[in-house]
Amino acid sequence: MKFAFVAIVFLTLVDQGSKILVRQYVEMYEVTVLMPNFLELTHVENKGVSFSFLSDLPKMIRLPLLLSVSVIAVAGMLYYLIRYWHSIDSYLKTALTWIIPGALGNLIDRALFGAVTDFLHFRWYEISFFVNNLADCFISIGVVFFILSTLSAKSQEQEKTEHSSETSSPPHNN
Repeated sequence: MKFAFVAIVFLTLVDQGSKILVRQYVEMYEVTVLMPNFLELTHVENKGVSFSFLSDLPKMIRLPLLLSVSVIAVAGMLYYLIRYWHSIDSYLKTALTWIIPGALGNLIDRALFGAVTDFLHFRWYEISFFVNNLADCFISIGVVFFILSTLSAKSQEQEKTEHSSETSSPPHNN
């Protein structure tokens, strides 16, 4: 569990450090091509959540709503990780170890600046997908591990069901 908490702190610091550098050295809306037709460095501020959802709400509603939901989510995930550490699988441990610093990094931005600093603009030639940050990437990695945890649990449950039906059937007399 110590490694997970060190990783959470480290990933949160990496996220915050990257955002500090972007805020300090990259002008708002400045575009720098990192990988042609795929990835650009573009400094934007997102007042909402994914894809700027809820960004049009008045600040007096939006900020308390997003901060409270984020605090509850981070606290809930930390509680779950600590409380169930010994009974959850390694995929779920890994998922939470990536998702928590992502959620925490964006929570810190919202609390300090009222918006999240985004700078990784993913695109495919002329098609623009989204601009996000390392915290969002961490959350995405965590979601992959969460899916793996779910698939693993379903597979184990199916094996148990098959095994119990084999052992509970009456013997055949030949």
